[in-house]
Amino acid sequence: MAGLGPRPAKGYRVVLLGSVAVGKTALATQFACGSFPEQCEPSVEELFSKVIEVNAAPALLEIVDTVGAEHLVTLKDLYIKNSDGFVVLYSVCSEASFEAVRPLRERMGRLRGPKAVPLVLVGTKADLDAERQVLTARGRALAREWRCPFLEVTAKSKLMVDQVFTQVVREMEALAPPEEEVPAPPTNAQDTWPSERFIG
Repeated sequence: MAGLGPRPAKGYRVVLLGSVAVGKTALATQFACGSFPEQCEPSVEELFSKVIEVNAAPALLEIVDTVGAEHLVTLKDLYIKNSDGFVVLYSVCSEASFEAVRPLRERMGRLRGPKAVPLVLVGTKADLDAERQVLTARGRALAREWRCPFLEVTAKSKLMVDQVFTQVVREMEALAPPEEEVPAPPTNAQDTWPSERFIG
């Protein structure tokens, strides 16, 4: 059908990690559904999916929102081990949530090994200037230390929300191992036949 777009050749699982109430569900819902949830009911996990275009190619994102799973250490470890990329969030209105991302990143390093981890650091609720506890410069400095992209977002107005997921796809693609080249078939089909021999 003419209205159908190209089928995504790539699929990625992206996990949202951060303290309770930093805005993980709001970010995922605004990105995947185009709406802002005024209230979020805690649950173990929420799954969202959306096809986006990055570098002129469609990519299917499966987004795992780990809302309510902070106390389920084993489950969180499974997310970290078995996912392709990560969005690590803190609220600019919460010093405690900012302090919590460093041990989270250290845990990711222990579980994933020495290889670089595709992640984006995100400060949420950037519109609440009167309540800000974490300066932009501190988030930027931490991202430099981690060598990852950094964004401040406002899920309510969708400010920079799409860019978060575009960036994490780019990080996953940049850090992906190169695909092995498939040997080209022989140009002459006869080259593949065995040499002549007597068959009795």
